[in-house]
Amino acid sequence: MTRIVHPKVVSAASPFSAKQWTGAAILALSAACAPAAMADVINFNNLDSQYVGHGSALEIGKFRLTGASNAAGASFGDLVGAVYDGTDPAACGMACPTNNTSNYYASLNDGIAYLDPLNPGGRISLQGFDASFIGYAQGVTYPAVAGLLRVQGFYANGSSLYETYQLGGPVGGNFQFQHYNTSANFGSQQFASLAFFGFTCNTAGNCNAFSTNKGQFALDNIVASVPEPSTYAMLLLGLACVGFAARRRQQA
Repeated sequence: MTRIVHPKVVSAASPFSAKQWTGAAILALSAACAPAAMADVINFNNLDSQYVGHGSALEIGKFRLTGASNAAGASFGDLVGAVYDGTDPAACGMACPTNNTSNYYASLNDGIAYLDPLNPGGRISLQGFDASFIGYAQGVTYPAVAGLLRVQGFYANGSSLYETYQLGGPVGGNFQFQHYNTSANFGSQQFASLAFFGFTCNTAGNCNAFSTNKGQFALDNIVASVPEPSTYAMLLLGLACVGFAARRRQQA
């Protein structure tokens, strides 16, 4: 069962001692002095077209994308994804998205795409992405919501938070990439790992994952960020400077 973790909210009416307010002020001041983590746009343009098997990983800048299967008894190398050339609408051999003229990642056969920081122990935040459903065949009737894309962020303690996005059916007979932004709450979280996986929906509105090999989707232009080590260094430096100033005032 997925555990949804909600951030703790402190009421404005909560009583704080003078020391607590001083500590909060120090943290706020030092955080303001620290540089913000810059977001990267992850695309697949520098990668060759290739298939991705269960357990295979792609390294892209500061990130690692790993394909995985949720099937019982999955073997290393089982097909779960591919990098396709968007200039060829038939590249995926199915009902591929047609409005992307660059490379994109396709999650196939109910595959999961894990996105992690390249540096061990790092954290990752997600602000948005482009995505499309991938139909299992051309010329088939699909519902207005052809599938769902779930993005699940995992914290270091194993708990998680997720959001689910609707992937539209064909427009003018073709699937199309759309841009999706995460919510402010989700986008502000720092996760140890992110997982992307799909659901396929039928005309009755029922959606299923990991049961049909049809929960397929395409990903591109993933907007993500990782806190840089310099951010932590500047935060500690800010705390040290403010603490030193406070001690000087007490001695005066």
